[in-house]
Amino acid sequence: MLALIDLIDKGFVPKNEFYITPELVGLFKGNWNQYVTSGHTPNFSLPFYHLKNESSKVWKLHTLPGFETILTASNSVKSFNALKSYVRFGQLAEEFFIYLLDADNRTAARAAIIERYFPNQGQKQSYALEYLVTIENQIAADDTATYQSRIIELLKRSKEEVEEESFVRVGAFKRQIPKLYNHTCAITGMRVDTTLNASMIDACHIVPWAESHDDTVTNGISLCPNLHRAFDRGLVAVNNDYKVLLSDNFIESESPFNLSQFRNQKLILPSQDRLKPSRQNLEWHRKAWGFE
Repeated sequence: MLALIDLIDKGFVPKNEFYITPELVGLFKGNWNQYVTSGHTPNFSLPFYHLKNESSKVWKLHTLPGFETILTASNSVKSFNALKSYVRFGQLAEEFFIYLLDADNRTAARAAIIERYFPNQGQKQSYALEYLVTIENQIAADDTATYQSRIIELLKRSKEEVEEESFVRVGAFKRQIPKLYNHTCAITGMRVDTTLNASMIDACHIVPWAESHDDTVTNGISLCPNLHRAFDRGLVAVNNDYKVLLSDNFIESESPFNLSQFRNQKLILPSQDRLKPSRQNLEWHRKAWGFE
């Protein structure tokens, strides 16, 4: 509940629908680190699922089509990945959601929860968002060796912690890479600012996450969605001079949006060398798709 309040407070919730996002999971972990002093293991999926059983009926789950039976009393979601696979979003009781839209009410609700469940903690400022900021800063600062040691430590934890931490880190990667590229596509130069909490520029893994679990900035490149898809499917690659290569394995019609116009074009990159894509990762991508 503290994480839900924080999510509203930070402007991440446009309406009374709480999806399983990296921001929500990160805020849960941030609150856990701040308040929980027992030896329990943080497991986001358990409260997100079982809060629906509270007698107050403060929380309701909406499943994806075909999975309605998981909400019966005899069932339980036992893993984070299962939760994401079955549940579409959670919803607060409408009157409570409206109550929490007021900043003073959020402060009062937070105080009441902390007094009830963490009586020895006292009232203090929430630092839950710092958990997300810390991970974003790691993505921008870590070199390969530091990142690998961090992953080794992570893999010593429970399966649930690994799944949740990975989910949060991928979300932070998706926010951080466009930010470092000034929300600009490195190939087309397209830049779109929105007044909503949305981005028209993607964070593209050079070596796929499934292959490397590498979310450092040097394994990322900022691309608009169509170029992201072309890169992931091997239609586009980048050489060691950061120039665009095109595959010979496709044919396109004449159009202002042709990929061919970008052949040999130099990427638009961050000014600091340490933030630029790793040439080793770019080489991996070229070899994987037969460019060399």
